[in-house]
Amino acid sequence: MKNNSENILLSSVTDAHSHLWSAEFANDRAQVLQRASDAGLVCIVDVSYDLDPAPRKQEAKTQGINLVCVAGIHPHDAKDFDQLERTLLQQLSGGAYDAVGEIGLDYYRNLSPVDQQITAFQKQLDLAIEYQLPVVIHSRDADEDTYKILRDWVQRAPRNYRSDRELGMIHCFSSDYILAEKYIELGFLISISGIATFDNVKDTPEVVLRIDTNKLLVETDAPYLAPVPHRGTRNEPALVVDTIRFISSLKKVPPQKIANSTTKNAYRLFRLNDVKGDL
Repeated sequence: MKNNSENILLSSVTDAHSHLWSAEFANDRAQVLQRASDAGLVCIVDVSYDLDPAPRKQEAKTQGINLVCVAGIHPHDAKDFDQLERTLLQQLSGGAYDAVGEIGLDYYRNLSPVDQQITAFQKQLDLAIEYQLPVVIHSRDADEDTYKILRDWVQRAPRNYRSDRELGMIHCFSSDYILAEKYIELGFLISISGIATFDNVKDTPEVVLRIDTNKLLVETDAPYLAPVPHRGTRNEPALVVDTIRFISSLKKVPPQKIANSTTKNAYRLFRLNDVKGDL
């Protein structure tokens, strides 16, 4: 028997990481935004650093959605950092971006040499301090190095950057509870994607159960990683509600409470105004 909460429409939902302006949405982005709005989304974090944020934000606003725009050089592209850095600096200096990301290390695909990934990661962390922006962290098969770099960065960050708000988010977290706690101690939020709903995932359910909701975000990483029961199809922001309901079932709290908490966390992290609706 289905839980009645599965039939209740949610409100004040945030998708904390997506690629909504990627080619996969070129033909139906307006409809995707409409479905997101219908699903209760009030905020989407979009990672498309090479596009002007102003028209993107306006397009999302027509559906009542706040768009957080993130600019950064992905570890896959670290080998081209010297050529891309000038454009990134121009983007960040314009003041229209809300965070630096997604940045970090990816030892799974290794599309850039490790030393170049590390250099690009460290330089962009310093840019986040310079422009007083939070960071969106990508880490795949690189837990030890990612944590060490972030730990060292936090230790040397000036006090005015290490404020009472979190420093960033660990995007698409799929490691264990111990590492999640270590990141939280550094000042990061843990972002849970549709991976949590997959049958073959070992650690993420424990992370969801044990981490306090005020340290969690939820994301789609659309168009990738669609949650069960949509696994294998194109993901989109509206489907973040399935991950919220999964977290709700594990924590045994109403899904609206998860939506409210994770949206508050996202707005706090990205320095946005109060969310609409009664949280």
